[in-house]
Amino acid sequence: MKDSEQPPSNNWLQRLEPVKSIFRAATSKLKSRSTQPTPEVEPELKPASNHALKIAGYSLVLMDPDGQVVWTREWDSGGVFEFRPNQRLWIFCGFTNHTKRETEISEYEVELMGEDGMVIERFGNSFGDSVIIPPGESKDFPAEWQM
Repeated sequence: MKDSEQPPSNNWLQRLEPVKSIFRAATSKLKSRSTQPTPEVEPELKPASNHALKIAGYSLVLMDPDGQVVWTREWDSGGVFEFRPNQRLWIFCGFTNHTKRETEISEYEVELMGEDGMVIERFGNSFGDSVIIPPGESKDFPAEWQM
């Protein structure tokens, strides 16, 4: 047998030892993550869970393709309610065209208002093509927001 043709030895096991130690370390970190949160993350989560928005009303703002306000209306939410993180809010606002001509709408916004009447959050949607609402017809505008 020549020197270059050595019988299999433990050299390949020794070469795999660093790889095995990396897998062990990764596995132990994954196990510790799944069983308990790290102490650094836990304090950050607690203050955020206490934060809430107090919402007293909302309004719908309809805009034309130039961004000009076509129509707006404000509603009372029936009292002040607290909106907390991870809660989802769905609002459905309706518009009826009472004019004698078509109304063109390209985007809309829903504004959430606080107890003082100030806008505390604004969200909405825009359309690829404008929506035309003929006289006397209605259109609902749904909006969703998550804190």
